[in-house]
Amino acid sequence: MQNPPDSGRILLVDDEPAFQRLGADFLRGLGHEVVVAGDAEQALAAFATLPAPDLVLLDLAMPPTMDPEAGLELVPRFARVPVIVWSGHGDHELALRAAELGAWDFLTKPIDPDMLRFVIARALRKAKLDAELRALRAAQAGDDMGLVGQAQATVQLRAMVRRVGPTRVSVLVLGPTGSGKELVARALHASSPQSENAFVAIHCGALSAELLESELFGHLKGSFTGAYRDQPGLVEVAHGGTLFLDEVGEMPPPMQVKLLRFLQEGTFVPVGGRSAKKAEVRVVAATHRDLEAMVRDGSFREDLYYRLKGVVLRTPALGERPADVPLLATRFLHRVAPRAGLSGDALAWLAAREWPGNVRELKALVEAAGALLLPDQPEVDAPLLRLAAGEADGDLPAEPAAPLEGLGPLDAALAELERRLVRDALQAAGGNQSEAARRLGISRVGLIKKLARLGLR
Repeated sequence: MQNPPDSGRILLVDDEPAFQRLGADFLRGLGHEVVVAGDAEQALAAFATLPAPDLVLLDLAMPPTMDPEAGLELVPRFARVPVIVWSGHGDHELALRAAELGAWDFLTKPIDPDMLRFVIARALRKAKLDAELRALRAAQAGDDMGLVGQAQATVQLRAMVRRVGPTRVSVLVLGPTGSGKELVARALHASSPQSENAFVAIHCGALSAELLESELFGHLKGSFTGAYRDQPGLVEVAHGGTLFLDEVGEMPPPMQVKLLRFLQEGTFVPVGGRSAKKAEVRVVAATHRDLEAMVRDGSFREDLYYRLKGVVLRTPALGERPADVPLLATRFLHRVAPRAGLSGDALAWLAAREWPGNVRELKALVEAAGALLLPDQPEVDAPLLRLAAGEADGDLPAEPAAPLEGLGPLDAALAELERRLVRDALQAAGGNQSEAARRLGISRVGLIKKLARLGLR
């Protein structure tokens, strides 16, 4: 017998045998496939079994404690699918907590069958749309996994990602700033069996040791000034998925010890807490620093380095793969100007340029040039790229200057004054547009727009 189109595989988690039996019969009568679990351990085991459920129905009061707080801790573990929670306590604060942790809806026992039918149908439709969106994004990404290019170094990197992605091994991504280390981490996640779970990224050098600990491991209410409620950390949010530690070489030494303990034992203690929690994540770390040199000088823990090292992938600098520049530039241009192209002199200018900022610099430059295209310009040329790069260029095509005689006396005087001020600022700055913009008290993008509007070269 074929299931209805809105049917799904449902994990029913409740400790009452009578409710398990009646609930399962009701759900099967609606055409759903039902798996029943009576406690947290059974629920997590069933959730990890293939085929995975499309929806979880979770009673918050679970044995052995029967404390709703214990049930709430399960919500992030099921976060990749809609989770409908219920409880015999119609507590407003409990409902808010469940929603903050990712629950799709909150119902109070006794449960109205019509309401349950409606909520389940809506949640399954949402899950189906999410699956279709993921499939569409995967199809658009194509075989390049988001790692665009045909240079030998890029081809080899993609091959390694495909080989390592399906495993659970930790990965260390090394490469210069702006070379696409996070893209590699996302490609590893997308090619892993955990791709439907969360991908969570954190920059390890952007926060102090105390704040980084709170961000990674969470905190309890009252653990420090401003901690008005319990807050799960990114490790817990990433459970079942991938945790990306960007610029791990910048991590403060006190946090290196706590990260090492988590990697060794799979447990962590939230700030202000006393009991350990568990989380299973795949760790991908990245840095532009020389970690081996940091280990030698004592600024990075040797045991942590070897825990993270698993498999090492290296992202090449853009200068090491010049053949990829045209492909990347075209991809970036089409994001802001889908119908535009790159002229021959633009491609030659890009090929001859050094890229100390790597792919990030190329992306910013090409997207800026695409944004500066005039309506009648079908392609980005070299003068426009030079303008976007902030380099003076005498051959830049610009919109014709508005004739002063077509303006009223006041408008004409103001326009002429604006031209004079801009021209004088550029001359004083030696043609440096960033400095000229600073002298005028405007942004460089604002100056570029004025140059085009006023017809100045």
